[in-house]
Amino acid sequence: MMGTGKTETGKLLASALRRRLVDTDELLCVRAGLTVTEIFHQHGETHFRRLEREVVQALARENGLVIATGGGVVLNPENVVLLRERGFLVWLQAEAEVLAERLQGDTSRPLLGGEKDLAALLAAREPLYLSAAHARVDTTGKTPLQAAEEIISLLAER
Repeated sequence: MMGTGKTETGKLLASALRRRLVDTDELLCVRAGLTVTEIFHQHGETHFRRLEREVVQALARENGLVIATGGGVVLNPENVVLLRERGFLVWLQAEAEVLAERLQGDTSRPLLGGEKDLAALLAAREPLYLSAAHARVDTTGKTPLQAAEEIISLLAER
């Protein structure tokens, strides 16, 4: 989910594990030559999700990556199957109020229309995150470093 700290936590995790971090939204934007907002406005969410699926398919063929996905990656069951088969999925979770605070003033989120919309989006996606993830880390009140350390502990327990 947006605002949970996926990118910052991913950077710290990749560094600690000596792995390469790939942010699916960043890779998608490089391939499209547009920002996420531009893709949504010019081509719509369906087009964005198709591009996202292509990026996930490409990354699923690689080894040794830390992947930070966009929050909507779970909307396509094919993405979930590919990512679960090839890796260890961690759902970074935070309370809706915390997410709203973290995302305040962020205009780069095309699906974000306010705290009410965020709560509805979270409620709709939570079951998908729960079923997709191998583990869950609550980032409420945690720094990205603390979240990364918790993930490292989870990986060590596997």
